[in-house]
Formats: sequence, C-alpha cells, structure tokens
Amino acid sequence: MTKILPLLLFFPLFASAALRFEAQLLHKDNVESCAVGDLDKDGDLDIVAGEHYYLNPAWEPIKFRSIEPFGKDYMQDNGDYLYDVDGDGDLDVFAGQFTLSTVLWFENPGKAGLLTEDSWIRHDLMDTGYKHNEMIFLRDMDGDGTPEYVANSWNAKNPMLVWKFAKKDGKPTMTKSVVSKSGNGHGQGFGDINGDGHEDIVFMQGWYERPAKNPFGQPWKWHKDFTLPHASCPILVKDLNNDGRQDLIWGDGHNYGLYWHEQLESKKDGSTAWKHHVIDQKISQLHALAWDDLDKDGQPEIITGKRYYAHSGRDKGAEDEIVIARYQPRLGKDGKVSFRKEIVHTGQAGTGLYILTADLDKDGWKEIIVPGKSGTHILWNKGKSPPAKKKKG
Repeated sequence: MTKILPLLLFFPLFASAALRFEAQLLHKDNVESCAVGDLDKDGDLDIVAGEHYYLNPAWEPIKFRSIEPFGKDYMQDNGDYLYDVDGDGDLDVFAGQFTLSTVLWFENPGKAGLLTEDSWIRHDLMDTGYKHNEMIFLRDMDGDGTPEYVANSWNAKNPMLVWKFAKKDGKPTMTKSVVSKSGNGHGQGFGDINGDGHEDIVFMQGWYERPAKNPFGQPWKWHKDFTLPHASCPILVKDLNNDGRQDLIWGDGHNYGLYWHEQLESKKDGSTAWKHHVIDQKISQLHALAWDDLDKDGQPEIITGKRYYAHSGRDKGAEDEIVIARYQPRLGKDGKVSFRKEIVHTGQAGTGLYILTADLDKDGWKEIIVPGKSGTHILWNKGKSPPAKKKKG
C-alpha cells in the first residue's frame, strides 16, 4: 500500500476548512492524464494513469504500456479514457498523443491477466493526420448513446473534427466528420449555448452550433462571439445565475485567472452577447476544471488547481506553490453570482490535464483524482471538519 500523507500538514492555516482531504501518492512520473472505471468487474472503481493502472483497494501501480517522452518533461499521452472499444464487455483504454497523430487503444486482457504487467495488446486505432493535440475528449455528440472522439488543438488553424467509432473488416476503427475545415484553439467544452436542445462546441475562438439534423453530414456554423485565450480543458458550460442562458466557466491554462462569461440577451443580429467576470486571479495555470458536489450540499462547485509546470516552468506563476481549490457559487437575491473559495490542498498534488471525482471507497464522499508532473494522486475526501472548539475564558 502506498503511503497516505495527512493533508493538514500542508496548510495548517486552513485547518477549519469545511472539508478535510488526505493526499495519497500513487506513482511519481510526468503523466498528465487519467481515467476512472471498473477494470476487473469487481464492483470497485479503479484508476488508469499513463503507463500504469491501479486496482482498488491495493492501489499498487501495474504497468501495461510504454509512453514515449518528449520535450523537457512531457510524455506522449494527452488523454486516457475507459471505453469498451472491441465490444467484449471489458473496459479498454483509449488514448491520444500530444504531437503524434495516431490514436491508440489498449485491449483489456480480462480479469485473469490484470495482475500481470504488459499483458495488454496495443492497437493503432486511426492515424488522424493531425498533430498539435492539446487534449482529447470522448463525448456523445449526437445523443445515440455512443461517444465520439474530439481532439482540441492548440493550433488555431487546425480543423475541428469529430470521429465516430466504426468497424472495418471486423476491427474497430473511426470515421471522420468535419465540423469546420479550419478553426480550433486552446481550450474546449460542450453545452447548449443557444437553447435549441442540441449540444454545441465551445472553444478558444467562439462556438460551433450543432445542426438540428444530420450533425455529422454537414459543417457547423461558427459563431465568433468571444475569445478565451489559453482556455482550460474543459470550459464548463453552466447556467450560474438561473436566467435560462448557459454561461461559461474557464481558467487560463498558462497564466493567472479563473473567470466566468455571463451570457446576456442575444443581440439584434442573433449573435450571442457576453459579460466577463473575474472569479479569482491568485492561482496560475488553471488548465483543468471539474464540476461536482464534494460536500453533499446539493450544489456542485468548481474544482480546479495549478497545473504543475504546464509549460516546463515557462508560464507565469510556475514556481508558485502547488494548490487545488474549490469555488462554491452562490446566487444572491439581487441576481448576482459570488463564489466562496476553499483551498483543499497545497504543496504536493498538482494537476495535469484532468481532474476527476469519484467515490472510490464508497463512503458517500467523492474523492479528487489528479495526475500531473508531481505524480498521480488521490485526495481522499474525509468529509466535513468538526467545528472548532471555543477557548475557555
């Protein structure tokens, strides 16, 4: 069993925080992607992160693949997802690469082979022909119950593509659909921007409107209504002020700042209108965001943190202390949105490209799982802190 470090040792000034977390290091490497799912069908959630997976409850690293390093401190893995690619009932690992165009999948060997290292078979699913891949998504874009593959690119001139799973000669493959022949950029999210009941794509240079019919048989309309420089992956699409219009929540992946864009009434020409708001500007490299209810109050909150060495130390705030925080939105009687910030971790577990939440120990409290260049960690949610005792006299 890997060692669990008490989280309160890292920030005694926040000992009275509403939630208590304990940080557990699973493995120290430079992997920045992870996924959560039941690999061995025992009813417990396991973790995949880069070259290793970790079976619940032992959490020992088991190597199942090799990943090429590149640059100063990167590895060729910009996304891990658990999906039954071959339809045999087992969860396989679907993976993308930063600067290589091949999409990979690794075949689950079944329960009997899961305790043996390097027992998974690697398959090259598709050569997309495109590099400069910031992050990948598996997302059901047409509501048919099967996810599609979408790659966000930091190259603004790259196309926006959606790939559907298919079979060729009985083997898994993907087929390409073009959202736009050119128009991408750092940061991406999904949500119904115009309220027509269809999920759109949000990215650095605006948003793509999904056609009502035949979404993968025609280009999508590009609305250049805003710019979100170096936006996070994902950009969260949520109606924060309950006005019936979806708003945007995003972090600056390579500078300081967490923001939200309030969607206003549409302009006379039909274009969307937005008002920019600052949530926090004290944490840098907020590259990954999550939205979940950690304290069981019925209200999800923003969960984010500093991506440790996002650009190998070249970003503003790169040498600042590692921090993970949550922001609880509150809607006032005046209709204004405010946020209660709570630091949940400092000093050890930085984020990478993903922040995942799941109840790993089935105690009712959701944990935070973060991979990154400071290692892959579980932040164990220990629930609410007991009230501070009043001093006598």
